[in-house]
Amino acid sequence: MTEKMERINRTIREMCSEIQMHTSTTSDWSLLSEEDLLREMTVCLFSSQMIFEIAVAAADRIGETGLLSKKEVLGSHESAYEERLRLALSKPLSVKIDGRERRVLPRFRNRNVSLLSSTVTTLYGGGRSLKAILLSSKSARQARASLIESIKGFGPKQASLFLRRVAFSSDLAVIDRHVLSYLSLFKGIRPSAAMLSRLASYERIETTFSDVAAEFEEKVGCVDLAVWITMRVAKREGMI
Repeated sequence: MTEKMERINRTIREMCSEIQMHTSTTSDWSLLSEEDLLREMTVCLFSSQMIFEIAVAAADRIGETGLLSKKEVLGSHESAYEERLRLALSKPLSVKIDGRERRVLPRFRNRNVSLLSSTVTTLYGGGRSLKAILLSSKSARQARASLIESIKGFGPKQASLFLRRVAFSSDLAVIDRHVLSYLSLFKGIRPSAAMLSRLASYERIETTFSDVAAEFEEKVGCVDLAVWITMRVAKREGMI
């Protein structure tokens, strides 16, 4: 193993220890409200098209307007609800990225607003909910498949991230370009980003990453978050 990879792996191991120390062990997704779940779904949906910090700020802005409540969704026609979402994101967001405060308009906001509006009006209009999907799922993989089927714009990565953020499961990998870069460096495999949109091929890559997590003797969720943080910083600072 090269010195560079040893340094990266050492950082990942240290980062995972930090994550374990600061992660609550008392989180219970079943105690979250539907509005809480919808906010997290919005973050995960938007993060596929935006920098993560901007996705969080956008979801917070929408939540502050009261538009992430089931009552608001059911009380509006889909086109009117979508327009209210678009209006909420029409002004710049205040976001801290890499330690700098920025004022930004979210990218692809019209597409994301359309996906969010269509998803929630279909979901709630059909008498379903995010909590009901989770309650009816017998495993994390079943929950992921159900979320992909139910949420427009959700692929395996977004569904896995959602299940992680609401503390439903830490056994699923959130595979993005940073994790793929790590697998390329550490394992010499170069799966295409397009493979991540197909659940079967995503799960094959996930199995490989699970083997990596086992080498660290840590849970998949801890290792891939540590990899995401480490590789993001390493790329920004020109280490790789």
